[in-house]
Amino acid sequence: MVSRLVCAIANLLQTRCVEPELLDALAVCDPRAQRSRADLRRIHRVMGSLRIMRRALDRATALHRPQRLLELGAGDGTLMLRLARQRAAHWPALDVTLLDRVNATTPRTLEDFFAVGWQASTVTMDLFDWLTSGSQQRWDVICANLFLHHFEPPQLQHLMSALAARTRVFFCCEPRRSTLALTGSRLLALLGAGAVTRQDAVASVRAGFCAQELSGLWPDAQHWQLEEYSAGLFSHVFIAVRKSS
Repeated sequence: MVSRLVCAIANLLQTRCVEPELLDALAVCDPRAQRSRADLRRIHRVMGSLRIMRRALDRATALHRPQRLLELGAGDGTLMLRLARQRAAHWPALDVTLLDRVNATTPRTLEDFFAVGWQASTVTMDLFDWLTSGSQQRWDVICANLFLHHFEPPQLQHLMSALAARTRVFFCCEPRRSTLALTGSRLLALLGAGAVTRQDAVASVRAGFCAQELSGLWPDAQHWQLEEYSAGLFSHVFIAVRKSS
């Protein structure tokens, strides 16, 4: 019985399944959204997202200290703020842009960035609207956490082509599409997660990544150093670093 259940789950996870997530449809001031964002902060700690992010970015930027960084789907900005507190001495005076469809970043969070020596600003816009807005700015690093899994392969391919033209380093940490991760997503009630988070977590895992799925979508791969690997118990990492010419 157990083995048949495991096989059924494995078959379910063979291909990505992208579904709308509840949080994306809620207003910032909705109490359900506020609770879900608090849940996400707790989930990031459980998943070790900051440690995974820090190690990957340290490796990707070892030869070139970044001066400008863009975070996609930045949410309330608190994960990036935690990175700022740990890396401000190594990356002083970093210019950070936090891009999200809704502005959930509080003035206090922006002040906290300033307090550690980073200049942070927000852009409130749909990602694809932003890509077509005519902005040709370039960043040393573009990163995303629990964000790319929202998109189908054609959207991802378009997105990655646009990002490759705008950065020297791209990093993302996404849900791993695995039986263990799916099991973990169904146990979030044990962390006190609300209904929105519990439903979205399962959808996130089913839309997550495994193997070399993201590497296969990155353009002009011969001019980039690509890494894609599992991290921690539930995370999937992709890094693209432009090769020196």
